[in-house]
Amino acid sequence: MTVAGAFVVLLALALLGYVWGLGPLNRLNTNRGITPPAKLAGLDRITDADIRNQLQLDQTKQALSRINNGKQATVEAYGNLDGNRLFVVIALRGKVDIAKTVADSGASPDKVKTIGQATCVETTGNLPTQCYRGSNTLTVIAQSANEGVTVDQVAPVAVEAFHAMK
Repeated sequence: MTVAGAFVVLLALALLGYVWGLGPLNRLNTNRGITPPAKLAGLDRITDADIRNQLQLDQTKQALSRINNGKQATVEAYGNLDGNRLFVVIALRGKVDIAKTVADSGASPDKVKTIGQATCVETTGNLPTQCYRGSNTLTVIAQSANEGVTVDQVAPVAVEAFHAMK
């Protein structure tokens, strides 16, 4: 193998490590920002400072970034307070153990559903309906802020958010 061939192989491995969040380049990937989409599930992102403050979106984002070892995080809401559809979406750079997170939530196994690529938890006690979608480089949690919303309605929001924020 020539030096140029070895260089190409190393470059390819480094690129794959960055994209898939593996190896030492994972740190570069987890430092990338997260850009939330303007619309999600046909709903507008809430940008009004008073409403964001009322929902404590920015405070939650700061707390998540601190406990996630400084990795990028975002917390957004889509819909409106007067409507019947309001979703809160949390996105974190890096891999989160979704199975452990769901188990730690106290949800009984009959409340946990897999819908497509999302792992969801039906409303239980104080927990809203929420769905998780993750990879080695990004984890998204979508939850409904309205009562009576099923996992079938939240799962597509989690998957759409995941693909939009990659």
